[in-house]
Amino acid sequence: MSQSAENIYLITGTTRGIGLALVDQFASKDPSAVVYAGARNPYGPGSTKLKHIANKYPGRVIIVKCVSGDKEINEALAKEIFARHGRVDTVISNAAISNYIGKIHEAPVNEFPEHFAVNTVGAIVLFQSFYALLKASPYPRFIPISSGGGSIGLVPSFTPLDMAPYGPSKAALNWVARKIHFENEWLVCFPLCPGGVNTDMGILDAEQVEKLTRTPTEAASLLVDIIRASTREKDGGTFVSIEGGKHPW
Repeated sequence: MSQSAENIYLITGTTRGIGLALVDQFASKDPSAVVYAGARNPYGPGSTKLKHIANKYPGRVIIVKCVSGDKEINEALAKEIFARHGRVDTVISNAAISNYIGKIHEAPVNEFPEHFAVNTVGAIVLFQSFYALLKASPYPRFIPISSGGGSIGLVPSFTPLDMAPYGPSKAALNWVARKIHFENEWLVCFPLCPGGVNTDMGILDAEQVEKLTRTPTEAASLLVDIIRASTREKDGGTFVSIEGGKHPW
C-alpha cells in the first residue's frame, strides 16, 4: 500500500469516445496522475486504442477489467487499487449504453431495464465498491458522466431527439448523484454533461451526429479542467455542463 503524491484516478468505459479521451487527457494534463482505465474486455480487439495510450504513459495508465453493474468485478478492482495505493482520489463513472433510438411509445420495453442497469445501477455499484477508497482520499471526487438528455427541465429542447430509453436512465443517474452529494459531506459529487460530442455511441442518428463539431478529445480536455478545478462548495450537488454553467434538473 502506498500513500504518495500521486493522484489516483479510475475511469470506466474507456475503450472509445469520451472515456478513451479522458484517460489520455488526465495523463497528459496531470503529471502526477495514475489512471486506472476500466474496460469490459481489456484484452479484446476493441481496446487497441486504449493500449496505445497505456504504452504512451507507461506505469501511469493501467488498463483494468471493470464491468458496469457487476458487483464482484467492481469490488475485486477496488481491492486491487487499495492494495497498491490505499485510496482512490477521483472516480469517473463514464460507462454507458445507448442501444435504441426512438420515441417512448415505440421503444421495446426490455430496453429500459437494460439501460437503467448500465447507466444508473452501474454508477451505484461503482460508488458502493469504491466508497472506502474514496473516503481514504484527502480530496475525493465521484463524478458520473451524464447528459443534457437526462434533464427534465430541458425535455422541450431535447424533444426532437428520440432518446428513450437513454434519457430517463440518465435522469435517474442525476438523482443518484445529487443524493450522494447530500449523504456524504466529505465528498465532491456532481453529474457532468459533456454536451454534444461526435462519438459512435448511438444516441443520435447519422444526420444529427454530422452536426456536432466537438470531438471526444476537445470535450475531454474541457471536462478534465472542470473536474480538476471542482469543489464541493462550487459544484457539489449541481448538474454541471461542459461550458461550466449549470443545467436545470
